[in-house]
Amino acid sequence: MNDIPRLDHQDGHTRLIVDGMPYLCLGGELHNSSSSDRQYMAGVWDKVSRSGANTVIATVSWDQVEPVEGSFDFSILDELLEDARTAGMRLVLIWFGAFKNASSTYAPTWVRSDPERFPRADRGPKPMATPFSYAGSMPRPTLSVFSDDLLEADKAAYSAFMNHLASTDREHTVILVQIENEVGLLGVGRDRNPLAEAAWKSPIPQELRKALANDPASFDPGVSGVLMSALDEERSWAEHFGDGNTVADEVFMAWAFASYVGRLATAGKKILALPAFANAWLGPQTGQDAPGMYPSGGPTAKMLPVWRAAAPALDFLAPDIYVSNSAEVMAQYASADNPLFIPEAKFRAGDAFLAVGRFNGFGYHVFGLEDGREGNQYGEACKAMIALTNDIVDAQRNGRIFGFALEPDENMVTSTLGSTSVTVRNAAKLYSAMLLDVGVVLPPDPELPGETLAAGHGQTPGDARAFGLIIATDHLEYVVVGQGALLDFHKEGSELEVDSVRELRLTKEGWQEGRFLNGDERLQVLPGGKVSAARIRLLEMVKD
Repeated sequence: MNDIPRLDHQDGHTRLIVDGMPYLCLGGELHNSSSSDRQYMAGVWDKVSRSGANTVIATVSWDQVEPVEGSFDFSILDELLEDARTAGMRLVLIWFGAFKNASSTYAPTWVRSDPERFPRADRGPKPMATPFSYAGSMPRPTLSVFSDDLLEADKAAYSAFMNHLASTDREHTVILVQIENEVGLLGVGRDRNPLAEAAWKSPIPQELRKALANDPASFDPGVSGVLMSALDEERSWAEHFGDGNTVADEVFMAWAFASYVGRLATAGKKILALPAFANAWLGPQTGQDAPGMYPSGGPTAKMLPVWRAAAPALDFLAPDIYVSNSAEVMAQYASADNPLFIPEAKFRAGDAFLAVGRFNGFGYHVFGLEDGREGNQYGEACKAMIALTNDIVDAQRNGRIFGFALEPDENMVTSTLGSTSVTVRNAAKLYSAMLLDVGVVLPPDPELPGETLAAGHGQTPGDARAFGLIIATDHLEYVVVGQGALLDFHKEGSELEVDSVRELRLTKEGWQEGRFLNGDERLQVLPGGKVSAARIRLLEMVKD
């Protein structure tokens, strides 16, 4: 039996260990319903096995495996395991239990049809408008997270799932487990169900007050400023905050959801100690300014210390990134005690390099992996980084790596690797400017050809940014991988010049040395239009 996958923490850096070796999770999440049917998945497995990914995130849903209370059928899980192994893929499994995207559509019929035993959340008389709703739409069920009966039923099903996984997945095809999906409450900041009201009138948890007292700087100032008044007195939420305090409402819901998910994590780890995490629907964000417009109580950036205090059994909290300010979100979630892992994102190859190279992430996944066209840019990015896994993970640990993705209005970015600074520029812009200096005007960039499209649905073109990562592999030696970037190196007290550039060519055995690049090719070490790699060696001349 192989060692169970685990997270290894050393000196503020976290790496995922699979089969005794560092592992970068690079791939994608399937659409919600894909993994519920083996016949449907047959064509999907064939496609994703050629995608360049090494990891697939798939779902196992409570309503499918326990249609009758106490009677479990995990045949769909067995089929997933078998077919993933055949395809050469590792799995991250999502437990779609009582909560998925702030509603409860994956809870079994026997749960949803018994509101006396499993009460619904109460949004009050005037709930706010929520995303993905419209006038005249049928209601989506939302169970109350304050129901102990719901917790016990969900926990029993999740424990049965983990028991089955422990007994059947001896090869550890499954390397991580996500518990529930984008939890929280939409439509209002706080549940007004009688069970929730009783909790609101109960003392603020001592663990929360202790977390705030011990490390107030870890809390967002807007959150700590509200909660500080609750530090010394063991009074209820209601006595401290009354009605209408949106920050307190969100913290209250965050404690409830985190405690719920954390209890499932604790139960599951007693059976099979796989790393477990929860994911976040981001908020606030454009058009979703207040809790309830985004799921109130989910593991948003401002609620991270609340979740960590309430759910210590969770190994990390992960953002689903569909917003344009992806680097800002990554910075909010990446820390020594919360390694960056992105379970859902857009097909944006540059963001994968940012996550891994700048924020020491160990996982990046696009949503709808099966939609990607064969040979798409994101898949090529996955192949490139997977082939450098050991170099990347070692460089993350001691600060020898830098990831970049230049936005359209960003001409350059500079970082320091050891005693050397490196400046990354947009090669196409710079090359055009240099040609313009001698009177040559380049035609406008052509439309990206169809085969470079990142996905097969809608208009999802490849990432046109200059992006990639730089690894310092030795003294004055660097491996660079990406596209569309020009690099300049500088060192105080010395003159540096390029000594040699060796093209790297990706083969089944990994990156192999190819052409010696000189002359004009030095201006496009990482050319635009494709993901490529090179090894750069510098010559140093110390100034007098």
